[in-house]
Amino acid sequence: MSFISIIKEKHVNWGITYSTTITFVFYLITSIIGGGYPLNAIFPGLFLYADLQFLSGSIPGVIYTLRRCQPNQSLLKYGITVGVLGGFFSSMINSIFETFLLLLRGWGTIIHFFYILGIFLLSGVAIGLLTGALIGTYYMYKEMKEDTKVEKDDHLDDDFFNDLIEK
Repeated sequence: MSFISIIKEKHVNWGITYSTTITFVFYLITSIIGGGYPLNAIFPGLFLYADLQFLSGSIPGVIYTLRRCQPNQSLLKYGITVGVLGGFFSSMINSIFETFLLLLRGWGTIIHFFYILGIFLLSGVAIGLLTGALIGTYYMYKEMKEDTKVEKDDHLDDDFFNDLIEK
């Protein structure tokens, strides 16, 4: 399955949309509470800039997508795709928002936009990649565990019926 066919799926698009929207709303709220200055959210992040905002959007978006995947689809691939694209689009929207705030103050330019975009892309794509990979791996493990349980149950039933046939 190619990357383009993954992006065309409805549940992937909705997962990316949820991830982007939740991240932006959470970033908007923290920026307003923090005074509304460019790159001045009330909580800039633990490790990367706005990491909690990106994490708050990435987790629901990836989970939404993975819950709607078909059994034959690669959960890890879908998780990473939604995480990275959600982080990318969130970075774009947050950069536009920050540049708009700079323009309102009278000193925003296209150079500022790309600088801010670079800061957001570093954290957004990295957090999206990690979140998508970790949640995708968890869902794969969970699915494999369920498959193993079904196989064990089938095996127990076979032994039971084989014993009845022998008697």
